[in-house]
Amino acid sequence: MAQIEIVSKSLPAVRLAARGAVVAEQPEVAGVVGPLFDAVGDILTSAGVRLDQPIAQYEMTEDGLHILAGYAISSDAPDGLDAVDLPSVPVAICGVHLGSMERIGESWQAIHAEMIARGFSPSGPCREVYVRAVSDDQQDWVTELQQPVERA
Repeated sequence: MAQIEIVSKSLPAVRLAARGAVVAEQPEVAGVVGPLFDAVGDILTSAGVRLDQPIAQYEMTEDGLHILAGYAISSDAPDGLDAVDLPSVPVAICGVHLGSMERIGESWQAIHAEMIARGFSPSGPCREVYVRAVSDDQQDWVTELQQPVERA
């Protein structure tokens, strides 16, 4: 399991210009998230909107894993994108994953183990905030993992 520093904190509300997709299984995520971000980024830059903080939200539904990928905005979303308001969260268990997405599952396992150890259970969809996600090889990526929680 990954060795990461894990903290609990509140999460602010954030509005995204986003698109969503549903996948049946976890291995499909990697092939969907990148293209979603690319499509959203293309529309935003074409509309003259600066690409601020990229955020993905993941929620298991009866249809499969719902993925929402977008960029933080402070206004309405341009045509072709949905404006999605992620609510503030009173308590979330969070940690920072460094490097490639290939090993992000290990960091999520550490988050969930710590969540249980602290007496919490998930209370909403998890988020990934891409603090730095520039290089193609992902070696210098910094991703904050955020799991909203409540007392178990």
